Amino acid sequence: MVTGGIPELKLALAAACGAAVAAWFGWHDLRRARELEDTPQSRIRSAAQGYVQLLGRARLMPGPPILSPLSGTPCIWWHCRVVDTSERYSTVIIDATSEDLFYLSDTTGDCIVDPVGANVEPNVSRRWRGHAQKPLRLPRSRWEAFFTRGKYRYVEQLVTGDRLLTAKGWFRTQSAVQDADEGRDLAALLGEWKRDRHDLLRRFDANRNGRIDPEEWESARAAALEEIRAQRAEQQILPDLNVLGQPPDRREFLLSAVSRQSLLERYRRRGRALLATAALASLSLLPILCGHGWS
Repeated sequence: MVTGGIPELKLALAAACGAAVAAWFGWHDLRRARELEDTPQSRIRSAAQGYVQLLGRARLMPGPPILSPLSGTPCIWWHCRVVDTSERYSTVIIDATSEDLFYLSDTTGDCIVDPVGANVEPNVSRRWRGHAQKPLRLPRSRWEAFFTRGKYRYVEQLVTGDRLLTAKGWFRTQSAVQDADEGRDLAALLGEWKRDRHDLLRRFDANRNGRIDPEEWESARAAALEEIRAQRAEQQILPDLNVLGQPPDRREFLLSAVSRQSLLERYRRRGRALLATAALASLSLLPILCGHGWS
């Protein structure tokens, strides 16, 4: 029979749920630490195809710079979040993450990183408040960020350029020359030429009768085939492309601008603290289970 009533039941349920959640997250962090420690570090040039751990410097690929949409800070990767706290229930206005490719480079070569789906540990993480949906500027100091008020709350996480990055994910090497069907490519190129009839006649209408005769069409076909083979010959000298991305299974895709040792210590410290919290929450159930709240 229950003698403590509903409050004791609610307390017991809350403690049990808290213990279960803390235990799960604690075990998860300790497992991440073990997997990070057990996965050998590879060089890009000699990395095996599949799940690997790499260490290199993050660099921009050729093209436009990557800029954080909140502060305009140049970076390699960003995550931004804007929350409107003016109402009773906060409203998320922006919650976006960079999907731009970038290079990871070591002394043996380069690897293209596709960050979609990655668990990223940034080297810059800041929070502040303001009065506009898009912040007018960054706070000048931590004190200004702490004391500035406003209805909007901003979160910005960045991996800045030329950072040493620990990357753990699915590595694959793609040949610069893709398997192709010569007949299919030939038909596609000839179809493209047909759409510009004026240029086709200019190039291949040898007798200037305003149409492409069978002999002239054979000349066009031969020219198209020569162009396709020349393109393939150029591709042969291109280097193979190394790509790191999200694993096809449930293994972690990690990009960390925090040092490997610091990350290991963080996982272990947090994991042990959560397991200790779970143990304490479980101990709080003992008086109830032993009859202090029940009889």
